[in-house]
Amino acid sequence: MKNVKRIAVIVLSVLVILSAFTACGGKSPDKLIIGSWRDSTGTTGYEFKEDGSCIITYADVVVPIINIKYTGETVGTYTITELEDGTFNVKIIYTLLSKTITKEYKFNVENNALYLTDITDGTQTVYMAYTPAEPSTDPAQSDVAA
Repeated sequence: MKNVKRIAVIVLSVLVILSAFTACGGKSPDKLIIGSWRDSTGTTGYEFKEDGSCIITYADVVVPIINIKYTGETVGTYTITELEDGTFNVKIIYTLLSKTITKEYKFNVENNALYLTDITDGTQTVYMAYTPAEPSTDPAQSDVAA
């Protein structure tokens, strides 16, 4: 009888500890997407901010309709919605060369990767977590001659 009580107490303790970790440890998807993300070349990506704004970075992207290559950054907004199947969508709206663009993706964050799947054509792009390099403060790296 003592062994049965001891085993029951151990099992119950393990269950309580596991539920504490799962209840408090995970971030919601709207928090997981916050941060900077870049493609495999490191030149195209998104930076999602907590206030619902985002910065979109492009390198040699052809803007639809006007067929002009664009390299640079633009600021937009984003919203996240949960779908009935438990997945999440992100809707991004921004203006590029005076054309308003709306993109909507199903998204998933795993480890350090953001998977964006275009809801119109199903193409998926993977972006990796990105931390911009700090500017060098080393005097040897300075462009100013002594």
